[in-house]
Amino acid sequence: MVEKEQGASEVAPKRRMTLYEQLESGGLASLASMEGSWADWEETEAEPKKSLRILPFGVVGAALVMALAWVLHQLPFPPFTYEGGALEHPIGVSVLAILLGVAVANFFPQLDLSAGCRWITTWCIPAAVVFMGARMDITLLASIGWGLMFTIVGLMVFAVVISYGVGRMFGMSKRASCLLGVGTAVCGSSAILAVAPVAGADDDEVVVTVGVVNLVGLLAMFACVSLLWLMPINASLFGAWAGSTIHAVPQVVAAGESHGVDSAAMATLVKLTRVSMLAPVVLIAALLVARQSSRSGKSRVSSHRKLWQYVPWFVWGFIALVAVRAFGWLPVLEFHPQSSEVIRISLTELLPTMAKWLLALSMAAIGLQVQLRPMLKAGGKAFLAGTISWAALSTVAFFSLRYVLG
Repeated sequence: MVEKEQGASEVAPKRRMTLYEQLESGGLASLASMEGSWADWEETEAEPKKSLRILPFGVVGAALVMALAWVLHQLPFPPFTYEGGALEHPIGVSVLAILLGVAVANFFPQLDLSAGCRWITTWCIPAAVVFMGARMDITLLASIGWGLMFTIVGLMVFAVVISYGVGRMFGMSKRASCLLGVGTAVCGSSAILAVAPVAGADDDEVVVTVGVVNLVGLLAMFACVSLLWLMPINASLFGAWAGSTIHAVPQVVAAGESHGVDSAAMATLVKLTRVSMLAPVVLIAALLVARQSSRSGKSRVSSHRKLWQYVPWFVWGFIALVAVRAFGWLPVLEFHPQSSEVIRISLTELLPTMAKWLLALSMAAIGLQVQLRPMLKAGGKAFLAGTISWAALSTVAFFSLRYVLG
């Protein structure tokens, strides 16, 4: 009996960190939250419930950063304002919000606003994407036809191939190179985390590729916005280009919003088309791995989710709102105050405006969670491979889309 008590009192062996904890300790999870998918993560010891007590501080901090971003956005001098230019304010509020958030997080690393910021990204990003559906005119799709769809799919295939080849050239493993390709082609970290179980990837490969894809996606957003200073681009082309090349959904919407609401709607449409391809990508990966496993006599496929569950719920919400607008079911709200004229508010205009500010708040929250130093340690060669892959994809996409859209 004494021996059992002594044995029970011995120190338990050190537990292996879960994937969630590795991402969090490495400073990479903040960018993964761009997908608005924190609710899908399993709760671990790294995220105690008592942290919810400081939730208001994160919300208030993100709101203050967003307010400062709006003030900078309105400053009457370059690069914030170009009088008479094609775009009067080329740097969107959302882009400024994430830049300011990153600056605050890295100059004041002792600040811990993660609870409130994660709450914002969990709820505000999906809502912003859904509300963007109110801006999408279904006739725009009819005018584009199948040409844009085939172009998007072709660019996704190109992204997988070029990322895999560049990854292998820089010494990445086959599985890590495949994950880099899927993340670049589809939707960033969500795609990587969906394909990783069926591909048999280990935690190190997942952690590195998640960090690289999200960091490169952030840089891609800034690069796309910067191009607006150099050359005039119409809203449809810029939106389609951003939507087909930038990695995470809110990065895409933020870049499109820098050009205007029409560009943001097109960017959202193209990006969500890519996201909807995640289920077939997972299926193809599972079939390829199963085929390889049958040859080697080993089975590495381990996934309990159904294919339709890999498509985030906000994709269906966006599609539903697009359909509601197409049928003319979005009402115009009327208010009849006694002391003034009737006030009419169109939901077609109100919802995209709400989406713009929800997105700006979310980008501020994301920026407040980004720690650059640990992120840059995720792997120099992998980061270089991801950057080169995006540059190649971006170049091919720009000229392909310009040809398709005219």
